[in-house]
Amino acid sequence: MKVFMITLFFSALSCTICQSLDETRAGITRQFFDINPDGSYVYAFQTENQIFAEEQGYLKEGKYQVKEGQYVSNLDGQIIRLVYTADENGFHPQGAHLPVG
Repeated sequence: MKVFMITLFFSALSCTICQSLDETRAGITRQFFDINPDGSYVYAFQTENQIFAEEQGYLKEGKYQVKEGQYVSNLDGQIIRLVYTADENGFHPQGAHLPVG
């Protein structure tokens, strides 16, 4: 449930980023989605305004959903890249634009 909530939050965040980049709706230029019977999956998409996202997931030890992926976008001429992992230990983002504690 924890990983699901984190994924839901991050999906909402990515939608917010997409809307802030361009007020008009950008079309999807490339999209891929594959779900396997073992619970693993892969998805990726790219938009006309150069937003790119990809994620893969799998079951760890038959009970933990692990997700790994990245989002890349251009925000006011600056390339923003966020790489992340979400697993039984939480959400772990990495990116040069993120503050360091």
